[in-house]
Amino acid sequence: MRKAPSILAIDDEEIVRMSCERILRPAGFDIDTSADGPNALEMIGVKKYDLVLTDLKMPTMDGLEVMGEIKKRLPEAKVIIVTGYSTLDNAVKATMTGAYNYIEKPFSPESLLAVVRDALKEKIF
Repeated sequence: MRKAPSILAIDDEEIVRMSCERILRPAGFDIDTSADGPNALEMIGVKKYDLVLTDLKMPTMDGLEVMGEIKKRLPEAKVIIVTGYSTLDNAVKATMTGAYNYIEKPFSPESLLAVVRDALKEKIF
């Protein structure tokens, strides 16, 4: 049996991290969360993730900086940018510079599952 795909959700808003967990864990994904980029990068040093969901606008390190580091350390991991409506242009730019896709906040459970399943289609058991 294949192991569940592993996901790291990075967002400075606790409600977004909790939402990701509540949606993705029952769907069979192995999910961890982080409140910021530096902590997330430490977690990536310990565990390999198949997919990273990262907020675009965060204090300390923004999502583009986090994505750049993830691509260096885990080049096979897919990155999905999570963004508010006001930063949609930046999310589109992010996909042009390496993000697999983006999802807008607030997201529905269905839209999050759809974008995650699409990114991990070859890893879903």
